[in-house]
Amino acid sequence: MSARFEGRIAVVNAAAGAGIGGEVVRRLLAEGASVAFSDVSARRLERFTAEVSEEYGADRILAEAVDAGDEEQVRRFFASLRDRFGALDVLVNSVGLNRLAPFAQTPTEIWRQVLGASLTSHFLHAREAWPLLLESSAPSIVNISSLAARDPAPFGEVSYASAKGGVLGLTHALAAEGAAHGIRANAVLPGLIWNERLTAGVDPEYVDSYRAKRRFARDGSPDEVADVILFLASSESRNLTGQEITVGA
Repeated sequence: MSARFEGRIAVVNAAAGAGIGGEVVRRLLAEGASVAFSDVSARRLERFTAEVSEEYGADRILAEAVDAGDEEQVRRFFASLRDRFGALDVLVNSVGLNRLAPFAQTPTEIWRQVLGASLTSHFLHAREAWPLLLESSAPSIVNISSLAARDPAPFGEVSYASAKGGVLGLTHALAAEGAAHGIRANAVLPGLIWNERLTAGVDPEYVDSYRAKRRFARDGSPDEVADVILFLASSESRNLTGQEITVGA
């Protein structure tokens, strides 16, 4: 395993599930980074932290239960980061929530909930990370958007598509403002990415609609998305900013 991130400090949110965030944490630790990660589920976070601590050691890990759309909780998380590591080089915004509802019947509550989790969370983390990234020699933000931002399912995805489209706008704005300071910001747009909870409680028609769009005859996997995220977070992409990369289309 390479050591592209030796001595680097990273933040990853939505990190303790079975999907992209957890894979990114594992890969960053394996490649030498110290990682502060969070998840909204304290139980899931405890289990995940025990797993990665056993594999990589606890000395390079900071884990906290955080509602990523809650301003005060995000602020406290970054205060813990500053106390523990004192610096930051990489921010990976992995949070996403999709609540399917036909447009005309979408309650305002769902709209606000999805935008809070899938867009406001990215804004809050980037804002708290910004002063630390300004001090980094190689700062990078990677925002996880979605194929839904460009090609949403034909039913029930208005809130999610709007939020993830907003992530793209946020990414371009961060890239534009950050360029003068050396801060890069890029976005990854996963398509149908398989994890063990993919079909749990999800309308099969929704999953099938994405499978029908695939160019490759298979679902994507979290490790394939992590490959792209780590590339964008590393010095290998040092001349890339404001880019959108689709994975698993």
